[in-house]
Amino acid sequence: MKYIGALMLLLTGMQVRAQFGIIQDKDGYTNVREGAGISRKIADKVLNGEIVYAWEREGEWCDINYRRNGEIQGGFVHSSRIKMLEDVFEKIKVRRQDETNAVFQQDSVTVMFTTRPFVEKAHQIGRDKSDSNYPIVNKIDGKEFYGCDGGLPTHEYNTFTIQIGNRAVVVPDKAIRDLYQPNPELTIVYYDRKNDRLYITATNSDGAGSYEVLLQFDHGVYTKRAIFYGF
Repeated sequence: MKYIGALMLLLTGMQVRAQFGIIQDKDGYTNVREGAGISRKIADKVLNGEIVYAWEREGEWCDINYRRNGEIQGGFVHSSRIKMLEDVFEKIKVRRQDETNAVFQQDSVTVMFTTRPFVEKAHQIGRDKSDSNYPIVNKIDGKEFYGCDGGLPTHEYNTFTIQIGNRAVVVPDKAIRDLYQPNPELTIVYYDRKNDRLYITATNSDGAGSYEVLLQFDHGVYTKRAIFYGF
């Protein structure tokens, strides 16, 4: 229990320094630079609406991670071009959070989910050998997965219930079935009422294999997710 408590403090502190954000620029995109400063070389562009993972600022510049062709890339953007979720959107109140489930409810928005133990025989486990010839788990049900670094998970997502007004929102399997070691106590729900957009963010894992995930729902429909690594 002491280990779990220490991990919670570590991950919570990490979330204070780093968080999900959304690119918003009047030009429809913003430049990603190799360093913090207008004089630094432009390495890439990110479009409006793109989800990024923002680290600590260097003056007016923010160190970010973003996805490009499935790979995580890094660079710097001006902090005025990023809307941090926690700064601009409504944070749905927590009604219950423990190690196995969470309930968020405020006005017309309700999000509930549970977790369950991972049962090895219920899955197809793919194994390979590491450089030291030690067997490692590299796929579950034929897919690469998140939450463990070479070992088997102990928990996975079970049920999800989302209600926005009179709409029941479906969380498809493709959104969560490769996400393991969920942490209900490190989950946050945001709602953009103006655009009817729901965000669920979580810091998952029990240490090794820690990852940050964001699920996005537009007008009651799952649209995309973003996954980064917090360490």
